[in-house]
Amino acid sequence: MRRTLALSLISLTFLLGCSRPNKPSDKGAAGGPPVQGDWAVVRYEAEPDVLNPLLNRSALSGYVLYGVNSSQVYEYLMNYDPKTWSMTNGLLVEGPPEVSADHLTYTFKVREGVKWHDGQPFTGEDILFTFKAAMCPSVDSAIYRTYLTDLKDVQLEGRTIRFQMSKANVFNQFNLVNILAILPMHVFDPDGLLDGFGFKDIIGPKGKTDPKIKKFGEQFNNHPANRAPIGTGPYKFEKWDTGREIVLARNDNYWGQKGYLDKIVIRIIGDYPAALTALKAGEVDLMGRLLPVQYAQQTSGPAFDGQFMKTKYSIPGYFFIGWNEDRPFFKDKRVRQALTMLVDRQTLIDKVRYGLGRIGVGPLNPNSRDFNTNIKPLPYDPKRAAELLDEAGWKDHDGDGVRDKDGAKFKFEFLGANNSTLLPQLLPILRDEFRKAGIEMTERIVEFNVMQNALKEHQFDASSLGWSVDLTQDPYQVWHSSSALNGGSNYVNFKNAESDRMIEQARLEFDDAKRTQIYWRWQELIHEEQPYTFLYYQEEGAAYSKRFQNVTWWPLRPGYDLSSWFVPKGLQKYGATPAP
Repeated sequence: MRRTLALSLISLTFLLGCSRPNKPSDKGAAGGPPVQGDWAVVRYEAEPDVLNPLLNRSALSGYVLYGVNSSQVYEYLMNYDPKTWSMTNGLLVEGPPEVSADHLTYTFKVREGVKWHDGQPFTGEDILFTFKAAMCPSVDSAIYRTYLTDLKDVQLEGRTIRFQMSKANVFNQFNLVNILAILPMHVFDPDGLLDGFGFKDIIGPKGKTDPKIKKFGEQFNNHPANRAPIGTGPYKFEKWDTGREIVLARNDNYWGQKGYLDKIVIRIIGDYPAALTALKAGEVDLMGRLLPVQYAQQTSGPAFDGQFMKTKYSIPGYFFIGWNEDRPFFKDKRVRQALTMLVDRQTLIDKVRYGLGRIGVGPLNPNSRDFNTNIKPLPYDPKRAAELLDEAGWKDHDGDGVRDKDGAKFKFEFLGANNSTLLPQLLPILRDEFRKAGIEMTERIVEFNVMQNALKEHQFDASSLGWSVDLTQDPYQVWHSSSALNGGSNYVNFKNAESDRMIEQARLEFDDAKRTQIYWRWQELIHEEQPYTFLYYQEEGAAYSKRFQNVTWWPLRPGYDLSSWFVPKGLQKYGATPAP
């Protein structure tokens, strides 16, 4: 996944790499050539967890750090061109690599003339440092390391940086250029703790035992720059007023195409009605995610239409219920199938989501070239669900209304986060359906960070989450058995030898058609196993001020690219003084 997985829950979003996007939509009317000036005040529903691209797990952190184009505060080596859906544009390297015939060596030319936001020059040493830092066992970047398991060495010679892989993998080039945003070595390692250690040292025995490497990791995980990033991108960090706002300012010394807006102000408003009130009052310019009821019923009429544009857009992604297969209730696939058949997903979309979304069938997005169009969603069918539970041995043997097996009652706990916008409506539906089927469900609602840690440590029975996906698909991090360990994202402990084999085989297949065949079979297996109940594919509503021009909505998180937005001089609202 691009920028890798970052966790969130229904009101937020996970990050995950995936499929090719749809075509852009809802382009704003042109109003003359772009001009500099004005601010965009954007509402976020929660705060980022951290502003370090190797440590973040929240999608909101990614929205701050990279935006839609891999380049906002920090930058990647390359980005995807959203017009052509191809990885052709160089950022911190000049362009695509020279690739050896055996697909084991990738050689890039480091871009010259780039400076960090503090004025220090960017060099290839920063790239080498970032990859060493990401692979340090003591750095809390395990979800990123899963994408670099085949990387055996990084060598820097002047402006030439060379990546050596241990085996061919069709995703290696993508993982090298669009998984790790590049960090400043002079900021994160001023004492040179990693000096003298090559990349092979970091991934070898020394990485686990050397006290200097361990000390670096501890300092890195707690570095002040994790809240005050220093990047190379078109916008630089200005301040983070906890609980209120994050402010980014235009980087006038940016090496590439400069942004038009002077500032991006991120207002943190957790309450959705309050956020919509702020939008209508002109205190916020953009709500990138409206509640379904807000989109359908509360954002229309002459007053609203005179000030705002409203749009509907898709970000590749899906929401789901995950069943922890370490728990005795969820070990049998027949039980997991039954649980899916107890959830009326179409009614959920129609009544709760006001039609925003479509029933999910698996991990790949319907717009992906690799999506298996033959798979149909399991139906809402309580009768068949009861039969499957009986077949799996979960019956009400003692007549108390709750199914049991081997002396254990089918009673489980649903873990949720208090910032979810879906759970208050979803949980009563689940509780009632499960109760009628002889299953007792309780709920535990906690702070999001508490839930995040519980998922990471597999200390939960079931939970409802969302993965937001990007431009290329490698299921390894979420679905491979090894990702259930060491901080990976296989939270539900799905361990299936055939699935692992196909995931590994797909990584080695450079023929697109043959790789698609592998993924079709893999999706059939996932559909059969039902480790998740795939609720729906993501579709969102948004509203923004009409004064903005050059607005395009992209099917990439967060859906908009503020670096391209501008406001004609006569419509500009903010100047040099802070917004109220």
